[in-house]
Amino acid sequence: MKPRFAVPLLNVAAVLLACFLLSCGSSSSGGGGKQGPYNVVGNWQVGFSSAVGASSSGFGAIDSAGLAAFFDNSGNIFQLPAITGATSFSGNLNAYAVNGNPFSGGVYSITGTAQGTVSSATVIGGNFTASGASGTFTVSPSSFVGGSVVPPSGAYNAKFLGFVDVVNFTFSSNGAFTGTDSPNIQASGCAFSGTLTQQGSSNVFDISYSTTASNSCITYTQTSIAFESSTDYFNVNNGADSTYLYAILLTSTAQARPYVVVIYH
Repeated sequence: MKPRFAVPLLNVAAVLLACFLLSCGSSSSGGGGKQGPYNVVGNWQVGFSSAVGASSSGFGAIDSAGLAAFFDNSGNIFQLPAITGATSFSGNLNAYAVNGNPFSGGVYSITGTAQGTVSSATVIGGNFTASGASGTFTVSPSSFVGGSVVPPSGAYNAKFLGFVDVVNFTFSSNGAFTGTDSPNIQASGCAFSGTLTQQGSSNVFDISYSTTASNSCITYTQTSIAFESSTDYFNVNNGADSTYLYAILLTSTAQARPYVVVIYH
C-alpha cells in the first residue's frame, strides 16, 4: 500500500523549492538585495590610483543633488560627476589648481571623464581618465567633526586659498550672510552676500555666493558645497582648536576660477 501522504508532501516540497529559487515574498532590502538609490549625502574622502592634476586624494562632501567636490592638502579641487545615490554614474571629472600654483603645463583646470558605481550607502568607486592619466578611484565615508553640526552664526574671519585678501563674513541665524573681500587691511574691497543652507542635519551645506559691483570689483555669482571640520588643514588660524567651515566655490567664470574658502573664528 502506498503511503497516504506521499504525493501531497512531495508537492509541498516542490512548491517550497520553487518559492525559494524565485525569492517569493522578498523585498528589495531583504533576500533580493537592495539596488539603490542610496543616501550618499555626507562627508567623504576621494582617492585616485594616480595623480589628477597635482595629487591623488582629497576631503569633501556630496549633497542631495549629487554635487561631489573635494580639495587636497594644497587647496586644489576635484569635482566628480553627479553622484545621486543611483547605482551608476558617469560624466566629467574636473580638477582645478589653487591660484598661483598651476598644474603641469601652466594650466589651471583639467577635464577628464569618470564612471562608477554606488554599491551601498558606504561604497563608491569607479574608473577615470584625465590629462593622459587613467586608473581607478574610491570614495570612502569620513567624519570631520565630533558631535552635532552647528551652522555658523555671527562674525567670522575667512581665507580665500591662493589669495592674500582680508575677508570677513557675518552670518544670520537663517543662513543669510554678508561680507567684504579687501586686497589688504587698508584698502576698500568687494562686498558680497549669499545664503548657507544645511542639508538636513548632515555636515553638508550648499552655498550661493554673489559679489556686488564696487570699487574694482565686478558682479558674479558662484555656487558651492561646504562642510565643517575641527581641523585647520591649511594653518590659517595657527592650528587653533576651533570649528572651520570649508567652502568649495565651483562655478567657473571669466571673472573667477573655483577656489576653497576657509571660514573660522
